[in-house]
Amino acid sequence: MPDQMTGEPRPPTAHRGEAAAHWVTMPGNLEKSIAPIEYGPALEAYEEPKNSKLLLAFMLLVFGILVFSIPIWSFEWIWDWWPPCMVFGLPLLQYRKSLGDRVLAGARWVQQRDKWISTYEITKIRSTTVGLNRASKIEDVHGNKLILVLRDAQMNPLLWNLVYNGIAHSVANGNCDISKAARRILKV
Repeated sequence: MPDQMTGEPRPPTAHRGEAAAHWVTMPGNLEKSIAPIEYGPALEAYEEPKNSKLLLAFMLLVFGILVFSIPIWSFEWIWDWWPPCMVFGLPLLQYRKSLGDRVLAGARWVQQRDKWISTYEITKIRSTTVGLNRASKIEDVHGNKLILVLRDAQMNPLLWNLVYNGIAHSVANGNCDISKAARRILKV
């Protein structure tokens, strides 16, 4: 088990099946941890770049305009109240929601959005999806529950190594109830 303050010794490289990117945690990008201080500080983080979030919002806006304009070959829909609300509101809501999408990990815990779990005390793992992404429903001995989007966690290899090491430790201890699907996807 790594030291909770430094994360040393760092765990070995874990299998990454959902993301092959090599994101690196930027200095000063580790604040806003909600894990108790006794679990140690955040060591790694991943947050999708703002440019990607803006690009997705813009693509949703263009798609909405096309959906309402192409069938009637005009922009008459702009004078009704609900089409503009949808066309401009959905990208805005999606962008606002994406601002909170961030994964933080310490030597013994992981956090996504405002939920966290102790990775070395996991009692239950199930496979699920969030949108088009694979995810894991994870619960620890303290009753903390988290839905971890695997793609987000695996974008930063050092973050995923910390998380995967804790998952593998919990499963090896024998106190973790893990589904067959989750075992296959996580390769533990």
